[in-house]
Amino acid sequence: MVRHSSPFSGRYLRYVLSILFFAILAPLILWQWSPLYSVLSLLAAAALTVGYDSVTRQIALNKAEGMVNEKSSLIVHAVKIASDRKGYLVITDNFVLFVPLWKKKIKTVLETSQIVRYEFERQTVEITAKFPNKHRTFQFCIGSLERVKQELEEKSGKSLPYKYDKMSKSEGV
Repeated sequence: MVRHSSPFSGRYLRYVLSILFFAILAPLILWQWSPLYSVLSLLAAAALTVGYDSVTRQIALNKAEGMVNEKSSLIVHAVKIASDRKGYLVITDNFVLFVPLWKKKIKTVLETSQIVRYEFERQTVEITAKFPNKHRTFQFCIGSLERVKQELEEKSGKSLPYKYDKMSKSEGV
């Protein structure tokens, strides 16, 4: 398996190749036969770049909203580090969900009240949630840290330091 420097480099590679081939090279070659072929090539470039991302984003949004019956406030490209799955991180008023791209089941659903701690480092966010018997950590590589940080602070409150895990958020630090 070929590793890339960024988990989102596959998307950027698709953008570059689609624009290079379908938006620049193909119209120049196909123009001599028919301008219609050039226009169709430009439409193919748009479909492979913006169209693909729009469709997958809408599918993820519909899955997430159908599961929790809430409107989403933020949706960003993400990669779940443990399983190396690409998808979207969706944040609603009461839930944080990871929606995998081409899988039917959503397995990562966290209530914002369960989130105890979140840490940001480079493109990685590490969310620690408190379950009845244990704490569990989820790591995601995300596209835009600032928007996710702002939404998590707004929805789940301030992140507790490690040594204050046993305290509740209402007690404060």
